[in-house]
Amino acid sequence: MPLIIAAAITLAGCSNPGDISTLPDDRDPLRTAEPTSTVSTPAEYDDATAQPAPDASEGSQNSAVTAAEQVVSVYAQPTLTADEWAQQMTPLLSQSGAVAYEGQDPTTIPATQVTGDGTIVDGATNVALNVLVPTDAGEYNVALSRTGDGAPWLANEIRPTDDE
Repeated sequence: MPLIIAAAITLAGCSNPGDISTLPDDRDPLRTAEPTSTVSTPAEYDDATAQPAPDASEGSQNSAVTAAEQVVSVYAQPTLTADEWAQQMTPLLSQSGAVAYEGQDPTTIPATQVTGDGTIVDGATNVALNVLVPTDAGEYNVALSRTGDGAPWLANEIRPTDDE
């Protein structure tokens, strides 16, 4: 019997379970997967250039002047409460304009009325332009924008030109 135990121990030593050299590659814990690249391949470009926005058509300019004059007419109401003023102004403002004029105290606005026709500033496009609007307190520059043809012109900024 002791001979059988000795033979078993000797044979067990011939097969070392910790020897990984006999394991297939997919079971080898020290073998790592093929490295993957973390560097992305540069995108191929078609050499396209951004196209400038088209110039504002006469109809587009006319509707922008009308919108700017309306914006300044509503803006120039220093006798309104802040809430009344905001309720009237907000529909005429872009998102950035609404944020910029949130909390505006209308009593600080010196203009009280539009006194003439607005004029388009050079560089007008079909989606963004500036209109100069005369008031009893001087000229105001109204920056307008819209998302595309047929969309309403909305004010981003209204400022006196003497501040420029």
